[in-house]
Amino acid sequence: MIHYNKIKVSAKVKAKHEVSDYLMLLFNKPAEHIKDFETLTFKDQEEILKHISLFEDRIHKLLGVKI
Repeated sequence: MIHYNKIKVSAKVKAKHEVSDYLMLLFNKPAEHIKDFETLTFKDQEEILKHISLFEDRIHKLLGVKI
């Protein structure tokens, strides 16, 4: 039996929500997931976050996940 947030779901739904959750963590805590993030300039960090956000939006649309 597969569950996501205490709800019975298919493997596909579980997988897409897990990917979505990871992308949100990557954006919210980039230093934990990008090894050299803290050594980058503020401008470079902002540019990376901008692109992560764009990828996150595209992937959420592709997966059909509503935030």
